Amino acid sequence: METGTVTAAAERLYITQPAVTRLVRDLEQAIDFALFQREKGRLRPTVEAQLLYEEVERSFTGLDKILQSASDIRALRTGTLRIAALPAMALGFLPRVIRRFSQQHSNVSISLQIRSSTKVLEWVASQQFDLGFAAGQQSHPAVAQELLLEAPFVAIMPRSHPLSSKQVLEPKDFEGQDFISLGPEVNVRGRIDEAFAAAKVNRRQLIDSQLSAAVCRLVAEGGGLSLIEPITAAEFMDQGIVVRPFRPRLTYQYSLLFPLHRSRSAIAGKLVELVKSELARNPLLT
Repeated sequence: METGTVTAAAERLYITQPAVTRLVRDLEQAIDFALFQREKGRLRPTVEAQLLYEEVERSFTGLDKILQSASDIRALRTGTLRIAALPAMALGFLPRVIRRFSQQHSNVSISLQIRSSTKVLEWVASQQFDLGFAAGQQSHPAVAQELLLEAPFVAIMPRSHPLSSKQVLEPKDFEGQDFISLGPEVNVRGRIDEAFAAAKVNRRQLIDSQLSAAVCRLVAEGGGLSLIEPITAAEFMDQGIVVRPFRPRLTYQYSLLFPLHRSRSAIAGKLVELVKSELARNPLLT
């Protein structure tokens, strides 16, 4: 069909002319209709041959698409990634990382859902999501967990606050200060309160919020001081707050969650690599 002659077809296939003639004859017997008519030494395809050729072309095109799809999947040029994350990571840090990832893998579809760590655990366990980011140590028989990072809480205050001249803050520095607390439903709230109670320090706790980002914004607006996990604090360093180390050291854990009974995708692995690379660049996380 493509060369017009038996001789040219034989050359392309690296076989003899009689072999080509035999193959054509065998195919005609198998399908029970003629494929070519001879006219002046050349083979002219029949209407039926043209129809069959078009179908073969579509089949080979479909095979090429399958091979291309496999290549795209292997090279991370296509696919989907469903992520569930706690607000501390999902309101600033993860969107920036996802943007960088999308620039490198522009055809990968990504969904980011923001919920509490408890809800993230449930979603990953039910295999609704490929990857989860949660706080602390989460336990579920259907979830594989890895510690992503353990980093110290930091003290935050408005830029104009007198304590901003200190390089390290201690509980005694908070005596009588307006303090914006994490909400009582946040599991680390108890550890923070215990640190101040052990030092016999009284704070003025008039405002609290369950979201680290809201606490940072309240501090930036002059509402008081706080202790906060460092990923969120880093997002607000250029938005009106000063960040200082706090002693004694109180740490916050960020965990990776994967569905236990499903293999991890290469796409998820690449995103995690990018997350770790971004975290390593943050001076507050050491």
